[in-house]
Amino acid sequence: MEKYVGGQRKFHSVNSGGVYLKSLDLKEIDLYHSNLNEAGLSEAILIGAKLNSVVFTRPCLKNADLQLADLELIEGSSINLSWADLNLAWLIGASLNNANLSNASIYQANWERINLNSANLTGVNLAETDLTQASLNRASLQNANLQKSQFRGANLEKCHRPIAKLFMWYDREF
Repeated sequence: MEKYVGGQRKFHSVNSGGVYLKSLDLKEIDLYHSNLNEAGLSEAILIGAKLNSVVFTRPCLKNADLQLADLELIEGSSINLSWADLNLAWLIGASLNNANLSNASIYQANWERINLNSANLTGVNLAETDLTQASLNRASLQNANLQKSQFRGANLEKCHRPIAKLFMWYDREF
């Protein structure tokens, strides 16, 4: 934290498993290829953060602000992103199996080729989000806002989507 407060933003390949950073302002931090297993980042401000190729196992980012964050290729097994702000975030090629994204805001994000198998997306705002070739096998989209979202080539097998009949996407109607 001393280095961050001193102006340093680049912290590549850091092993910070179990670190507790609740409610900290870490705007534009660059944690490329780091390990944040079981990190406590709830309510953290990570606007514009670069978290490419970060490994997250069971971390808590509940209520975190990840607007404009670059989370490409992250590994986030059982990650808690409930109520998080992921508007305009990039999660291309990310793997979020069993993630909890309930009530998160993911407006106009780029989530191409993301793996959201068995994810909880209940009440999530996915409006205008690109989910091209995403895998949502067994995911719950109950009460989700999917207006103008793109699902071209997406895997929605066994996806729980009781309201999906209200929407039509470019190449798929439910």
